[in-house]
Amino acid sequence: MARIPKGSRRWRLVRRTLYVLAVGAGGLCVAIGIMYARTKVPPVNAAARAQSSTFTYRDGTTLAQVGRLNRVAVPLRDVPPYVRGAVLAAEDRGFYRDPVVSPSGLGRAVWAAVSGGSRQGGSGIAQQYVKVAYLNPEQTMSRKVKELFIAVKLSRSRSKDWIFEQYLNTVYFGRGAYGVQAASQAYFRKNVGALSPAEGALLAGLIQAPSYLDPALGHTAQTRARWRYVIDGMMSTGVLPKGPPPAFPPVAPAHTESTYAGQRGYLIERVIGELHAHGFDDDQIYRRGLRVTSTIDQRTQAALPEEVGHATGGDRDLEVGLASVRPGTGEILAAYGGRDYLTHQYDNAFLAALPPGSSFSPFVLATGLRAGIGLRSTFAATPAGPVVNDNDAKATSANLLTATVRSYATVFSRLGAKVGASAAARAGLPGRLPPSGVHAVDQAAAYAALVNGTYAAPHILAKVTDRSGKVLLDVRPRTRTAFSPAVAADVTFALQEAILSDAKADHAARPFLPGRPTAGTIGTTDHNAAGWFCGYTPDLATAVVVYRASNRPVVNIGDAPQRSSADVPAKIWRAVTENAETNVPARPFPPPAWVGSTRNFAPSSPPPTTPPPPTPVRTTPPASAGPTAPPKRPSVTKPSGTDRPMPGKTAPSRTPKSTG
Repeated sequence: MARIPKGSRRWRLVRRTLYVLAVGAGGLCVAIGIMYARTKVPPVNAAARAQSSTFTYRDGTTLAQVGRLNRVAVPLRDVPPYVRGAVLAAEDRGFYRDPVVSPSGLGRAVWAAVSGGSRQGGSGIAQQYVKVAYLNPEQTMSRKVKELFIAVKLSRSRSKDWIFEQYLNTVYFGRGAYGVQAASQAYFRKNVGALSPAEGALLAGLIQAPSYLDPALGHTAQTRARWRYVIDGMMSTGVLPKGPPPAFPPVAPAHTESTYAGQRGYLIERVIGELHAHGFDDDQIYRRGLRVTSTIDQRTQAALPEEVGHATGGDRDLEVGLASVRPGTGEILAAYGGRDYLTHQYDNAFLAALPPGSSFSPFVLATGLRAGIGLRSTFAATPAGPVVNDNDAKATSANLLTATVRSYATVFSRLGAKVGASAAARAGLPGRLPPSGVHAVDQAAAYAALVNGTYAAPHILAKVTDRSGKVLLDVRPRTRTAFSPAVAADVTFALQEAILSDAKADHAARPFLPGRPTAGTIGTTDHNAAGWFCGYTPDLATAVVVYRASNRPVVNIGDAPQRSSADVPAKIWRAVTENAETNVPARPFPPPAWVGSTRNFAPSSPPPTTPPPPTPVRTTPPASAGPTAPPKRPSVTKPSGTDRPMPGKTAPSRTPKSTG
């Protein structure tokens, strides 16, 4: 590289640049020195500032108070070496070797703060302790700088053993437990000194995301991966001998206190889950006195246990999941996760993924309408490979309106093979055939989109304020167009006819509500492994699913889908809808638009066996007889494919047949 001649113009420019950089660096050092000198180590505020958060129903009535300072301090010598080693392996493997503040970690945190990227990471054990014990949890640059300076000052006045001991007695492990002793009791019902290495590794792994990684609440695969990361770290640091890892330890049930009894525990977990999704951490939720307003309607929610109990008739093997969603906003107005959270912490409304069976057919129909295939179009209704109709009903052919009314899976199997199910994906459901397992809450939101074609993502949070009343979060609907209003009107018309047909035929499942426009359909599955009823009015969409805890069929009448498997869901749906809309004025659905053309996809002979559909929309059952043939049922497997397996249950070995 050529040398720059001294005295040249270029040399003077380089010299001035170096001078400016040197002055800037010196000024920065002086500024940092002044800031460091002025930063005082404040008194520990964790216990003094701890305050429970209040969750409320949409009307402001208290749903629950969460958060209590459950802490029992223990000296470092009482924590087994392998438990200490597990925490170090999980959070700061160089804690005793490296400076108390990691320059590289701080650099990553500063860059993230400046660039607007992820602000997680960058803090070792000392900085984590400072954040929890002395500062607020806000992810700001000023807080990060204070955290750094206080950590450095602490390291000059305190030993690393002291800092580590304070950290172990302060850090949050989930379940309301602050500190390793409280966590040991919460997860394993024993003192910290009695923990095994595997149990210590699990607790250490939880620190990263306590509520999310609790193996009793879900995401078991992620929890095991984190646990194995800690075990590997313990082996690499010599805390554990290298070799086969120990067995993953079982944990005690979560949240056995009465606050979580009945339906309340499911709602609390849903609210906390959404708070996490919006960036609130456990310290804010459990200790910062938030006021969280949910979308849950107290009157509708309070009636669910009695309505479900009446419909199930004391059948303790029958599990029920339910969600009610407001069309256009996605607000969850009510949800039923199981009989009692304290005995069944697997949420049937949000976690149980069950094949939708024939309840998926409306979205295949919407896809066909979008493709220009109108309601009067005809398809063969004979068995399509393994797909048969409900109660093994026989039919030669049917138009799409009649196939919807009678739940002919064979027709929708053929329609799906021709057009697919892309409309389902726009409504928040799987967009492929056969569809994979779906959750009741997603079904409710998808059916809500059939009111006018607008899909709104389901949510349970309405607003979050701090204890001074400052609004921290005001949730707005997240919407998109799922299908055109004309397509939605035609699907709704067909589903209104389905409910009217059930009322006229006097089926046990009678979701018809006199004087109130309603639309919906049953959902049947192979082997009768689950039963659905999904329906809506212009103001409320509700999905109800049942399955057996024993993995036996809902009704044991052979393998053909049976309409009676949806009787209980239909009864529950009617009771919930009737109660929720007691004081809501009835509004009509739009009339059918009759989009698309009439096409014949059935064999040329014999001619179609069903007459053209009627066009008027009725609000009461007609006097004359109409389509009464038994409807079709798709096959179902028990909850599978979820992050968390159902306690004490295994997925059935049989594979569900393809259904509409």
